[in-house]
Amino acid sequence: MDQAQTYRYQVYVLQETESSKPLLLFAANALEISEWAGIPQRRRLSGEETVGWQREENPGRLRELAKFFDDGSNVVQNPLLCALQDPQCVTFKPLDGLPNFGELVIRASVKQDTPLLEVLELLSQRLESRVPSLKDYPIDADRRRKVRERARFEDGLHPQLLSDPTDLAVLESDEDPSTPQVEENEAEDVASVVLTEETQLVDFYQELRIRIEILRELPVDARPSTLVGFSADAMLSYLQPVVLVDGQHRLHGAVLSAKKKRDTDKLQDLLIDQVNKGISPAEAERDALHNSARMLPVSLLFDANPAEHVFQFVVVNQKATPMGKALLGTIVSTSLSREELEPVADRLRRASIPLDDSQSVSYMTRAEESPFRGLVQTGMGGDDRRHLQWSVLKGLTQIFRELKGGKVFGQTNDYAELWQQRHLGKSDLVSQGESLEEKYRIWREPDGPWRSVFVRFFSIIRDRFGDSDPEAHNAWGNSSKNLYNKISLTILSADYFQFLCETKTVLNDLNDVNKSVEDWLEGVNNQYFARDWRMDLKKDQRRVRETWATVWVEYRKNPARLPRVERYTPSS
Repeated sequence: MDQAQTYRYQVYVLQETESSKPLLLFAANALEISEWAGIPQRRRLSGEETVGWQREENPGRLRELAKFFDDGSNVVQNPLLCALQDPQCVTFKPLDGLPNFGELVIRASVKQDTPLLEVLELLSQRLESRVPSLKDYPIDADRRRKVRERARFEDGLHPQLLSDPTDLAVLESDEDPSTPQVEENEAEDVASVVLTEETQLVDFYQELRIRIEILRELPVDARPSTLVGFSADAMLSYLQPVVLVDGQHRLHGAVLSAKKKRDTDKLQDLLIDQVNKGISPAEAERDALHNSARMLPVSLLFDANPAEHVFQFVVVNQKATPMGKALLGTIVSTSLSREELEPVADRLRRASIPLDDSQSVSYMTRAEESPFRGLVQTGMGGDDRRHLQWSVLKGLTQIFRELKGGKVFGQTNDYAELWQQRHLGKSDLVSQGESLEEKYRIWREPDGPWRSVFVRFFSIIRDRFGDSDPEAHNAWGNSSKNLYNKISLTILSADYFQFLCETKTVLNDLNDVNKSVEDWLEGVNNQYFARDWRMDLKKDQRRVRETWATVWVEYRKNPARLPRVERYTPSS
């Protein structure tokens, strides 16, 4: 396709309210839509997450829609929901005297066969325009080295990559290459910036920059079209003039149906006839696809703000066919920078989207300091079934953030709420605020004091009771084992708050967390979770929950010797 390719449509303009951005309503050929509309999917590419917010396609649903579209009498009334992505490539000219009618012109900004290096450079510039501070982040040396190694061994790239001076300097150094080289007084400031809700934007940007560096080192004729999972096709979605907010399965189902018609004997004969007349095979095939594709209704939001795109996507999908909580949380909390999220944050909350919960859980799944980093299911393809479910981590964070839900199974007292009522007001962890209500509001902010307490508490639990071996009975990261699961982690959390209430402990700093956990676990054997409990029952049922809670609390209060294994297995 020529870079100057343009598409023209007659449109009707609808503005729902005085403060809303206009909607342009029109119809377009499905093949044309697929050429100018990008679909930024949230998925893993060679283990790294993109920052898209569309779900990955469901092949079964795609086939069903294609079958539906095969019948020419079937119609779809719901329009595809689109929005501006590159305003410089989309213009609207109203008709004289009829401002609600006019012509929409969409100009393709990037050719489909653009080399990978150019695509990555354009995409990194697009991200920099959204979040200028990205340019200030140094490339992580350990991340860079790992990508280069995978490029050499997975993709068999040019041997020139073997002699990188940066790699050699790191290998010859006595310092730990994974440790950022910053002054001690700067470390806290750097962490406060990087470990925020926009961490995924930073990570994705770094993955782009590293691949750009590698491609620039290679001779032009040796540059691949895919580099460690990142392909030009996958990245082009972020550069198209329009972004598809909702309707990817309908669009691709219509294109798939057109391809099936193109492959019929009748159309193949027409293709051969056109080629014999001097038309290029690529042009002839596109014409055949275009003629076979149906028209689809489109609603284009004339707004290029990424925050508005995410808002529209989340609201549409939550109010119609709700997506999984894990993927919703991942998308809401990591697709935008703080600056981009702030203007729509209140609107998301008013639309009953659990923004704060999503931010809290997402931080714990990504922050370097979090004991849950990389060990939680995020709702995308490739999730490890052994990892903790998103909803479980959400429940754990709520105990510490909301200070609610701290009930020991089988008991009625909410010890987290009791600690909040009796002791939060005296805690120096919340130095601001006069009233308990104000201190509680500050405590429970997504990045409030609760977060450091949560990280410290579960880091101690992991280090004391857990094992890095995924097959150990006390494996940290395997939810099928004794420790790293909803029941055990909830029991430990609730019992800790029970201990704080019983001992009237006020947490004034993180050292108090260390000291209180040490007192709480005094005499407890670190091998408590390391034995084979011989469980062949589903853990998340009432009798199992209450049995495990009773055994733990009784033992913790009098840890003379470990309970018999039989006590963990409730009788039927």
